[in-house]
Amino acid sequence: MAYYLPILSSFILVFSFLPLLNKIRKNRSVSGLSLLMMTFGLAQSLYFITYNIYFERFYIALPFIVTGALSGLILYFFARYNAAKRERVQLFTMLGFSLLPFSLLLNSSLDTATVLSALTYVGLVMSSVRVMPQTYKTLRTGNVSNLSARYFSLQFIAGICGLVVELTTAAPSTAHLLMFIMLLLTNAVQFGCMQYYRVRPVMA
Repeated sequence: MAYYLPILSSFILVFSFLPLLNKIRKNRSVSGLSLLMMTFGLAQSLYFITYNIYFERFYIALPFIVTGALSGLILYFFARYNAAKRERVQLFTMLGFSLLPFSLLLNSSLDTATVLSALTYVGLVMSSVRVMPQTYKTLRTGNVSNLSARYFSLQFIAGICGLVVELTTAAPSTAHLLMFIMLLLTNAVQFGCMQYYRVRPVMA
């Protein structure tokens, strides 16, 4: 089962992004969507992809590859539809800052395995706070026009799959376990906020 759940999780992640991407493409806008959430989504995926590939946990890397690629696609749509030149510079600056810890790998005096293990905790922090900017933006603006409830609910289900897989591995990663737990909590809170504003729209 541990080998099939990451594949199932990858399909769930793809289907979670499809309604969100469809809304963005249809409206030609990413308004209401937190770009910080997607930036952290891309960055934390790269941290976990690197860790899992280095330690030959290839099947566990698969869902992170999917998440990173689709988060990157949404950032591309932002640069294409919404961003002025200044906003594009801000986006690349934010991405560069998020990936700056990778520079530790250039230090030959540091053990690569130790550095990658430490970097997963950087990914853990990003994953833990990833959805929070979106929840803050939703609470502040009440704008859910380009958000998809299915995105957050399916992300929750994918998180359950990931948690089960990590628990069944011979040497579970603490960073991975904590990341999946925070993924479940933050997506559940965001889903609740969206349902609240859809039942009780913000007064004009």
